[in-house]
Amino acid sequence: MYIKCKDLTSALQLFDEMPERNVVSWSSVMTGCVHNGGASDALSLFSCMHREGFVKPNEFTFVSALQACSLSENVTQAYQIYSLVVRSGLECNVFLLNAFLTALVRNGKLTEALQIFETSPIRDTVTWNTMMGGYLEFSSEQIPVFWRYMNREGVKPDEFTFASALTGLATISSLKMGMQVHAQLVRSGYGDDICVGNSLVDMYLKNQKLEEGFKAFDEIPHKDVCSWTQMADGCLQWGEPRMALAVIAKMKKMGVKPNKFTLATALNACACLASMEEGKQFHGLRIKLGSDVDVCVDNALLDMYAKCGCMDSAWTVFRSTNSRSVVSWTTMIMACAQNGQPGEALQIFDEMKETSVEPNYITFICVLYACSQGGFVDEGWKYLSSMDKDYGIIPGEDHYICMVSILGRAGLIKEAKELILRMPFHPGVRVWQTLLSACQIHGDVETGKLAAEHAIKHDKNDPSSYVLLSNMLAETSNWDCVVSLRELMETRNVKKVPGSSWI
Repeated sequence: MYIKCKDLTSALQLFDEMPERNVVSWSSVMTGCVHNGGASDALSLFSCMHREGFVKPNEFTFVSALQACSLSENVTQAYQIYSLVVRSGLECNVFLLNAFLTALVRNGKLTEALQIFETSPIRDTVTWNTMMGGYLEFSSEQIPVFWRYMNREGVKPDEFTFASALTGLATISSLKMGMQVHAQLVRSGYGDDICVGNSLVDMYLKNQKLEEGFKAFDEIPHKDVCSWTQMADGCLQWGEPRMALAVIAKMKKMGVKPNKFTLATALNACACLASMEEGKQFHGLRIKLGSDVDVCVDNALLDMYAKCGCMDSAWTVFRSTNSRSVVSWTTMIMACAQNGQPGEALQIFDEMKETSVEPNYITFICVLYACSQGGFVDEGWKYLSSMDKDYGIIPGEDHYICMVSILGRAGLIKEAKELILRMPFHPGVRVWQTLLSACQIHGDVETGKLAAEHAIKHDKNDPSSYVLLSNMLAETSNWDCVVSLRELMETRNVKKVPGSSWI
């Protein structure tokens, strides 16, 4: 009674007061501990039972003890308990085998679990599913091999098998195998299961097959909020933010209540479209959800207002966010940098340094970008130096690109070139293109040609390098070189990407 009421303390007290305890008593209280967050208590009870030696454990006792091991990360005790299982002559009990394999898998012992699995004379679908779950968590690339192994052994997969396999195949973007599993799923009759349906949609979306993802989505008979949110996020990830908002609108029309993940997806879609009116509607929904949302939603809301250029609202959201993560600070720094407030961006960074939140690799890209927008050369050098010295973050190519931009915008072409030449790694095409762009602005043709030569050497098919060099030559009326460059582009079949506009 106490266990069913989840009153574990009273159950344990009553158990201690029992004058006589049989195997059912021990097994019941251990099961209650496992099901109510008391895995360590269950293992203590098992140890006590074993020490006393008056009552021998049965298969139910062993199952509870092994389940406790899987929940308490106690793999050593799992081995000890299973050795008792073998000595008790219960090694052919498939429930005990499955509980032991689960304990090994949950403790990251996939290789050891596979050895037990391979040598076991008895295996059921749960046994195979346990191993499939282990591969999903620790070695997804092995799922195609294990799936074929199951088929050769004539094992019929159930809904858990299909869901795990499809999720793993989505992780490794294995479309061919995913389609084979889909075909097998159609024949199996498990296609109506919502978890299987969601996993199938995920597999197609991760493989950039939006149309097939929609077909699989439409075939799910009873969609939950996860189904709708996953589909909307898939649209967003593959460049269809308007379609993502349409999915969410249909979801609301169907009476499915959005959750925080839906809201974050919607706000990201609004940010991509710079659609502030729709964004404000979702802001209203965020207010209605109240404490059911977390900092990820507020970060998406902040980003949406920033992308729409509404900095007053962005500041309001930022200041009202109580638990700011590194993403919150970084988003606000970039928001200021992109909306004509580079000085405020650096003030935000200084404010961040006074908190317990440490900047990361991306934060420094945004800080250096703010320095570039504001023309803060000295500050740029300071922050670039501070990365490794104060935070142990080694500057990468993106940071050097920002620093080259800072120097280039300030007309310090020589210093920018020298920085590139002493970079601790080989500069990529974007570094040289940044220098080339600065040379075009300031008319340094000689250095610009050098930068273009390096950029084209890195990637002869990137039209940006040719166009930047051509524009620089045109500004100096060097038309012969412009014509030669255009002919070179035609010879190499390099096409200029046409521009586009919201207007």
